[in-house]
Amino acid sequence: MQIRDLGEFPFIRRLRGRVAADPRVALGMGDDCAALSLSGTTLLTTDALVENVHFRREWTSFVSLGAKAFAVNASDIIAMGGEPTFALLSLSMPQDDRVEDLDAFFDGFLAAAGERQVALIGGNMSAGPCLTVSVTLLGHAPHGIVTRSGARVGDDVYVTGSLGDAALGLRLFQEGRDDAIAQGPKDRFVCPQPRFEVARAMTAQRLVSAMLDVSDGLLQDLGHLCEESRVGARIEASRLPVSDAYRSLLGPGAWDLALTGGEDYELLFCAPPARRAALRAVAETCGCAVTRIGTIVPERDGSRVLDTAGEPYLPTQVGHDHFRRA
Repeated sequence: MQIRDLGEFPFIRRLRGRVAADPRVALGMGDDCAALSLSGTTLLTTDALVENVHFRREWTSFVSLGAKAFAVNASDIIAMGGEPTFALLSLSMPQDDRVEDLDAFFDGFLAAAGERQVALIGGNMSAGPCLTVSVTLLGHAPHGIVTRSGARVGDDVYVTGSLGDAALGLRLFQEGRDDAIAQGPKDRFVCPQPRFEVARAMTAQRLVSAMLDVSDGLLQDLGHLCEESRVGARIEASRLPVSDAYRSLLGPGAWDLALTGGEDYELLFCAPPARRAALRAVAETCGCAVTRIGTIVPERDGSRVLDTAGEPYLPTQVGHDHFRRA
């Protein structure tokens, strides 16, 4: 059945029946606005996934797309030291899209949100030329917010997990690669996994001085951190954590995608050297790699990447920007 055959409001009524009641919500879907009673500091973020810009239907299932729509917003909340709590979701789609596909999208979104006790409390639907998903996510920071502006000279620079796989996965999709070694990077592009546990542990112990997630490429996002903290950074390319698939497909010394590829949704953060032992313990407890890749330096020294010989390494681009050519 197509969306045009069911209609907007009958679909919304069906969706309301799938959303569990939540005692934190004074008023959920059904009125012009949702109503919440909140205390303390509230975190808010919004992000969109646009068909043929962020995804293609032939590369992803609707279930995976729903899960990713939640994940990319949740990653922003946890990068601020927060826990996601409530979601608003707006969808625009062609009228001849299938209701079954939309149901599958909500299967993925509601499952991912439910794992984190996040309530969907409202949103909007409209017709449009392509599928566009816009999520607004609220959260709270039980241990205080972590910003981009807290890095200090002498801090270590870290990343979680591995870098470059999502950008490599996108390249493999574009090349039509479907062999076994390509599957891991392709999965990273389609199904990012925000680092909930390690972020929660680090912020609970107040180990981190500055943090953000890697959505537009390591160098691009590191530049944002350095600008807000008024510092520079020295990164050692040989320390960049990459997966076995990345290394096998691109070879040693292929650092460009790890430095500039977006959509990894790993955490990039800074911490004083005195926290190294505590961070190793967090990494072991959470089962997530935490790799020290560089050092914060004075702003006057600028930011640079060094190769294995200690010489400056210049990638072909800095990172992703929707409105500027590479």
